[in-house]
Amino acid sequence: MRLLKIFNSILFLLLANFVQAQQISPDEGKELFTDAVAAFEKKDFQTAIELFSLLAEQGEPTSQHNLSLLYLKGLGSPVNYKRALRWAWLASLGGNKSAPELVDDIREMITEDLINIVSEEIVTELKEEAMAGDINTPEKLGKTYYQLFVTPDLKEAYIWFLIAQAFGHESPSQLLAEVEEQIEMADRIAYQDEALETFGKISK
Repeated sequence: MRLLKIFNSILFLLLANFVQAQQISPDEGKELFTDAVAAFEKKDFQTAIELFSLLAEQGEPTSQHNLSLLYLKGLGSPVNYKRALRWAWLASLGGNKSAPELVDDIREMITEDLINIVSEEIVTELKEEAMAGDINTPEKLGKTYYQLFVTPDLKEAYIWFLIAQAFGHESPSQLLAEVEEQIEMADRIAYQDEALETFGKISK
């Protein structure tokens, strides 16, 4: 019931993130999203998962959230907790309001090893994006290192939050302060040097 209610309600959402899609125009995105929801309601789950996948790969958070639910429930694909966690976390990073709770639910279901495997895969993808010049990615990296790994990687979280701050992002400031409090001063200084070096590579 929860899944059906979610999909019914999102029919009426205005999806501003479609504008940011690189290969799918806003109008195409809205049409694909409507078709995906229609397919779900008709229980054509394979079509739904294919269409939501197209949008999720473009970074659209609501589609990422819905795709996670489909993998979690085994609709349109065999159950896959690894993919469910990946898409739920990316949806959370993208600002989907329901995604953090979904991430917590999935984390409680799976092993710590699997959580760390998914986390490693995500940071690998995000680092590639960051080093390619995407200045919105450092904040996502900081959050992933701090909040998704079973044991937070304070060093990496601190470095990437510093880089995000340098690019003018204010949202991670509270998390940056939390991380900083847990790091000795000598280590902070060393990590700041690493952040400066990485920042220089990204901002070129």
